[in-house]
Amino acid sequence: VDDYLPHLIADEDDGPWSQPLPLGVYRIGNDYISVFDTPEANSNCIGTLNSCDVIEVVETKVVMMKRRVSESEGLSMLTSDFEGIRTVRARCMMSSDDSASKKRFKSGWITLSEEGKSDRDHSGTASPIPVGAHVVSSKEPLMSYSGSQIKSILPSGSCIEVDATRLEFDETENVKCDCGQESSYPVIAVKALISLGGYATLSTHPMSKSSQCACGKEVVTNPRHYAEPVALGVYKIVHPDGVFLTEGIGPNTPIVTTLKQDACAEVVETRVEEGCVRGKINIFLSCDLSEMGDKNTGWISLFEPPSFVWAELVSE
Repeated sequence: VDDYLPHLIADEDDGPWSQPLPLGVYRIGNDYISVFDTPEANSNCIGTLNSCDVIEVVETKVVMMKRRVSESEGLSMLTSDFEGIRTVRARCMMSSDDSASKKRFKSGWITLSEEGKSDRDHSGTASPIPVGAHVVSSKEPLMSYSGSQIKSILPSGSCIEVDATRLEFDETENVKCDCGQESSYPVIAVKALISLGGYATLSTHPMSKSSQCACGKEVVTNPRHYAEPVALGVYKIVHPDGVFLTEGIGPNTPIVTTLKQDACAEVVETRVEEGCVRGKINIFLSCDLSEMGDKNTGWISLFEPPSFVWAELVSE
């Protein structure tokens, strides 16, 4: 074939060639985005979402949008026909002005992804709260519930594995005014289904920017975070004895090889096994692969609270 291009992905390659956009809770990025009443191109804008707002994506759909193709010639702009581009629209649940009183989310559609644009181009839109390993960051223990029953008590610094996320109306929280009095305000909670069982609160988000104190002052309200995800990215092996690369998620699965100290690799997924945060590796950046044969992936231990560390993040 004269036009053969070896860098293009074909279905004979190992893949994966695509990955689904997850459902669950998303956080709005550094810019505002528009909300529409339907997923179609001729839909009406019904509102906007601001930076750091949280929404729950419950459905995704690929639709064809029309984009005007233009080219410049000197100082003039010549416009050709419209072209069709595939766009991923997401139906999401979000708070509204009357959500606090009615305990009801409103629904709308946003754009998650657009053909021809990279993930970096969409960094200002919305990104999912990741599943996988999280570390309890609050000073107080974090509890998971099944209904009203406590399933587990998670001390600060411990690790949990998040399987799915959702939004819920939570009880009010208190904020202290300069006058010394406390005022309450309604919040939305990001709940996580964890592998230990039950739902735990990852963060809470106020439904308004401020709360009025009894003294008449407006007190600023801010989100509160109780657990943070273990970051994906490039990790460097820091343990003097290196770390075992194993075939499976569990640390006792067959060993492929040992990654030596100062080796670097990209972690693309995290899990929690036997209290240890494990990372899946797909791309090796700096290590001896002579013992690996035809294997090109595996799992390593990243760290185990409170203080045992095999690898440290060097770049996200």
